[in-house]
Amino acid sequence: MSLTELEFSRPLAVDKIPAAGLEDVFEAKESERQKLAERFGLLALSKLRAELIVQSHGDQTVHVTGRVIADVVQQCGVTLEPLPTHVEKEISVIFAAPELIAEEGAGPSSPDEEEMEPIIHGEIDLGELVSQNLGIALDPYPRKPGHEFVQAVYGDEDVRSNPFAELAKLRQE
Repeated sequence: MSLTELEFSRPLAVDKIPAAGLEDVFEAKESERQKLAERFGLLALSKLRAELIVQSHGDQTVHVTGRVIADVVQQCGVTLEPLPTHVEKEISVIFAAPELIAEEGAGPSSPDEEEMEPIIHGEIDLGELVSQNLGIALDPYPRKPGHEFVQAVYGDEDVRSNPFAELAKLRQE
């Protein structure tokens, strides 16, 4: 996806990050929230806020920490009713020059290690970082409390047996 196609883009030039770092707090506009709701299959996205701290370590790496805060409405996978949810997700990502990522490998080697994203043309996109983390934080199978899928039983419940065992019985006969 190119930067012109992103639903929620907040590009930041790495060389513009002060030595002491910066705090960046921003919210998605209504049109951006509508596009993100469509991207993630949400019924609504009424709030999307980012509270980030950006620390530059030269022009080779940038560390972004903070959190994503959102109010979403998903569709219950059981009842199909609207399911309002408040989402808060912590973010900790290192952006690095593409050659550094290639040297160290594609992803973290342990669960405790932070993921690395490439710095593209001297920029990082904080909006897309927030969008991706929102997508990760969403429940892929939202269910209204107290509603679960029920396994359907047809006929006598004892009839359910291993089909291979049934074939073995036939073979013995």
